[in-house]
Amino acid sequence: MTTPNDSLDFYPTPDSLAFDMVFSLREVKSGFTTYPKPILEPSAGDGALARQVHALAFNVHHDYKTGEVDRYDKEKARSAELDCIELSSDFRAVLKKDGFRVVHDNFLTFRPTTKYAAIVMNPPFSAGAAHLLKALDVMQDGGKVRCLLNAETLRNPCTNERKELAAKLEELHATVKYIPDAFKNARRAARVEVALVSVDIPDREPVSRIRLDLKNETAERLKENPEFAALVSSDPITAAIERYNAAAEGVRRIYEEYNGIKSLFSSAGAGKKENPVMAFTKSYNDAIRELRGMYWKQLFEMPQLFDAMTYEMQQDYQKRIKELEGYDFSAYNILTVREEISRNLLSSIDHEIIKLFDDWTNLHYNDEYSKNVHYYNGWCTNSAYKINRKVIFRCNAFDTYDGRFCPRYNATGHVAQIERVLHFLDTNGKPYNGDELRAVLDAAEKSGQTQKIQLHYFTATFYKKGTCHIEFTNTDVLKSFNLYAGQRKGWLPPTYGKKSYHDMAAADRRVVDSYEGEASYTDTLTRHLIPTQSTFLQLNA
Repeated sequence: MTTPNDSLDFYPTPDSLAFDMVFSLREVKSGFTTYPKPILEPSAGDGALARQVHALAFNVHHDYKTGEVDRYDKEKARSAELDCIELSSDFRAVLKKDGFRVVHDNFLTFRPTTKYAAIVMNPPFSAGAAHLLKALDVMQDGGKVRCLLNAETLRNPCTNERKELAAKLEELHATVKYIPDAFKNARRAARVEVALVSVDIPDREPVSRIRLDLKNETAERLKENPEFAALVSSDPITAAIERYNAAAEGVRRIYEEYNGIKSLFSSAGAGKKENPVMAFTKSYNDAIRELRGMYWKQLFEMPQLFDAMTYEMQQDYQKRIKELEGYDFSAYNILTVREEISRNLLSSIDHEIIKLFDDWTNLHYNDEYSKNVHYYNGWCTNSAYKINRKVIFRCNAFDTYDGRFCPRYNATGHVAQIERVLHFLDTNGKPYNGDELRAVLDAAEKSGQTQKIQLHYFTATFYKKGTCHIEFTNTDVLKSFNLYAGQRKGWLPPTYGKKSYHDMAAADRRVVDSYEGEASYTDTLTRHLIPTQSTFLQLNA
């Protein structure tokens, strides 16, 4: 092999060492092996390392005699994300002939605009420190570096450059493997110990000047208004409005910046069709609409609103996100929506209570679910019924693929809907908060508990056949639930709850006897367990 005069420091990487260096870049994700891309080889020589990159990372093969790309792989070689740099003009010609893309001559003067994911290199031993420092600078925003050095470069930090390199490698937690006689049997033999330096630099978090400006401006505004700052920190909705305002201002500034510089990204010349290399695919107004939609969606997922609405209302407002994109995410519009929710809540609660009652009682046609109801002689009818203390209903809390108990995904929403309906009847003056339910079911999932899970009003037991058995532990709420449904369906006499047992007509007393008996009726009156829409006190809390 003849070494070009402009590359007397050339020692081609032995094939086995080149393989190890490139193979060490691999990443295994979900059982698949991938390589970071694009890759830079900044001291490519005659292509020893580059051929291994082609073979392992891009499945491109070269003729072992001529070095040229296999004729079937030429198209893959052209699209392979591998850039080469080589100082020697003779070797640059060889690299191009062999199908490599040569993008520069002197790595130390290279100013990349491509963001490389990895650099694999065997630089000139006499300038190894300078080349590795340059590589670390190129990869400062994150990526992998694999570099061969003369071991003396690291063992004997006798110059400021070597000292700087040693400090940098320590800072980046580099690993060094010393390999004696690595080039003993190489194509250009040398009695030298080498060091294989491996550095994996974490991706640097993106820095936005616009975001930093917005953050400073927000901090200054909150500093000037301590009362508002306290509200932002204590009220999630006010905090969300503040974040939205910052995001919307960020979108405005990004579009302003883009519009001011986009001429640099477009083809120049009169009469030519504009073909920008970078373009925003949405108009500013479309971007703002989608931003509003994102914040409206998040609003309805906040416990402050989500837990205060019936299931039916939750579904309705999720469907209205597209409509709400036309309204700014402001305190005024949020208040308007909350007032609308309050206006519609009573009728929606009534519908939810009756729907749940019907769902549970309609299931009695199935033998297993027939235990849900107790029949009684209702007012002017003998087909009245009420819910028993134990209820069975359809609710699958197990994964259909592996049978794993996972109520968090399949059952939480269903059970939360039941809890929320019962809470509307629990006139304790407190708003519903589903955090406790979510926490209990999460804990049950982690521990694998499927039996007798204690929730707010009942225990729940889940079965793999897709049913849930609940047993009420709060009988007052169960009584209120049955009373409300019975009154709305006209199964209880009009005098129910308005007269004492002995002041009722004989026919009305017979209904009470069949329904619950004198003692239970008297207890119901004494403790005011008869619900009406006006007794949903927690809605005003």
